[in-house]
Amino acid sequence: FLVEDDAEGDQEEDEDEEPAVATSSAKRKKKKSKAKKKTEPPADIQTDSAHAPTTTTTELNNDTVDTVKLSSTPTSTPVKVKPKNEKKAAKRAKAKEKKAGDEELDAALAELAQKYHTGPSSLNTAGPSSTISNKASDDFAALLAVSLSHLDPEAEMRKFFGSRVVSSTAASSSSSSRGSRRSGAAAAAAAKQKSNLTRPKPTWWSASQREGLSIRALTQEEIDTTGRRRGWGSPAVNGGEKWWTVEYSQRYKSFTKLFIQAVMSGHPDALWEVQRKLSWHADNLLQLAEVYRHREEYAQAVDFVDRALFTYERAFVGAFTFTTGSNRLDFDRVENRPFFLAVHRQIADLQRRGCTRTAFEFARLLYGLDPHSDPHGALFHLDFLAIKGGMGEWLDEVWRHFEGLRIARESHGDVKGGQMDPCLLPGWAYARAMVLRIGEGDKSSDADSSSPKPTSSTQALIEAIQSFPEVVPLLADKLEVSLPDYLRAHQSFKVHTDAG
Repeated sequence: FLVEDDAEGDQEEDEDEEPAVATSSAKRKKKKSKAKKKTEPPADIQTDSAHAPTTTTTELNNDTVDTVKLSSTPTSTPVKVKPKNEKKAAKRAKAKEKKAGDEELDAALAELAQKYHTGPSSLNTAGPSSTISNKASDDFAALLAVSLSHLDPEAEMRKFFGSRVVSSTAASSSSSSRGSRRSGAAAAAAAKQKSNLTRPKPTWWSASQREGLSIRALTQEEIDTTGRRRGWGSPAVNGGEKWWTVEYSQRYKSFTKLFIQAVMSGHPDALWEVQRKLSWHADNLLQLAEVYRHREEYAQAVDFVDRALFTYERAFVGAFTFTTGSNRLDFDRVENRPFFLAVHRQIADLQRRGCTRTAFEFARLLYGLDPHSDPHGALFHLDFLAIKGGMGEWLDEVWRHFEGLRIARESHGDVKGGQMDPCLLPGWAYARAMVLRIGEGDKSSDADSSSPKPTSSTQALIEAIQSFPEVVPLLADKLEVSLPDYLRAHQSFKVHTDAG
């Protein structure tokens, strides 16, 4: 009985302890519920709770409550998102600014040009015809612009003979050339030299910048002096032409004196002495080219002419380019004359080699250096080369340009003019008739011969015969056409010389 009483006592004690534990757990639950009520945000914050960042912790202290409030306030600054095409928009804005700046610059230049042309400094000794419109001047400059891609004779020869023949010929000529034994480094340096007028070869001597030659633009006073000396006013009034001149350094002048002494001595060895002291002297190179030409060593002669062109081309830096057609060299200055001579000899050699298209481009370059006086007679080459080189349309455009200028001068009562007019040359008159005939093709042959209206080529040929009848017997002999004796004996068909 004692054991059972003890078990029942223990059971009663356990039953007395269970309500105490329940009451303690209830108290703890009440405390937790109160803590949760304290930590719950107000109603306005709960509405934005979907936008606020969620937390994984079950208990929040006062600091976390403050952070939740700060993050949920509507006064927070939003983050700006950059647009995807922001770079494009910036580029367009820069382009607009650049365009606006260019327009302002063009307006300022136009104002200065207008003031420059109408100012008292520009001469007008040739009458009203000396003021040519800007459009006509721009058209003429475009006609004189040189195509750099057609200045390579080897490229033209490849079209006729193929690259293998041209490469083998160039290799054989370079191997037999004088001074071809050079180190690999020197040959590589020479091959890297760039040129538009020539192709520098590995056999050439090493070249430094300019070699004593430089170029500068003529001042307005110098241009006016040139206009007075030539008798046709200032050339600067013709559509913004830019006149330049080459200048010698003191060292180059001293070697020019040695060159003159070598020429006066009459010994070619003296020329080689000058060459050893200054390899890139243009006058000396041209004279050595003539020595090789007299020996009938044409490959060597061509090579030395190319070196003379390369010597002057390195001085043509800055705004002096061949592609604009508006840059001029004053032939009256002796420093510029070697370049004229080098280009002229290049034209003659290209014609001998059959490179008529390249020869035409060099002839256009020679004519564009000084179209007012044409000191080396480039027009006498252009009438033939334009037809042979497939540039007949260019010849017709130049003819119409000068024809319009002549009509404008006659309307103002000025007959003399200020430029060398190709319309006054017999070769150009007959060449234009041939150009028009080539353009017509076989249309004129299919037409009725009894038609009273002649074609444009026939009319051009009639005008050429009326202007230059003395050419008719010469053409008849070339064409093996028999002319009646009374025509050959006619006074108009005889060639009159100044001596007769």
